[in-house]
Amino acid sequence: MSNHDRMEYLRDKIDEYRGYISELEEACAFVNDVRAEIRSDNEEPIKRFNISSAGSWEGKLETEAEDRRNDIVCSIAAGQNLASDFISDVQNIIERLHEKIEDYESELSSLEAAQDESGY
Repeated sequence: MSNHDRMEYLRDKIDEYRGYISELEEACAFVNDVRAEIRSDNEEPIKRFNISSAGSWEGKLETEAEDRRNDIVCSIAAGQNLASDFISDVQNIIERLHEKIEDYESELSSLEAAQDESGY
């Protein structure tokens, strides 16, 4: 591969990786927004709701309702944890892409400098 072809390849890869980073950042932002919405619109109200204050819930039904609520809260928490793990993984990927871009930019600068010195 000629220096010119290598430089073109590096430029293409840098653009490609920047596109991936942009898409991944958008995905993280979306997941964060959904997590916040679930927390505020579902998880917190479910936790705060006092089943026993409804008056008609007594004894076994109250206990069963409380158990179901706890199951829902646990399911929401598990989903929130998975979303956090996803975001963490994506952030690691973004970091690796930035590192790769830096490597490519460094190589590209070296090739451009060599090209300038040779007059081509």
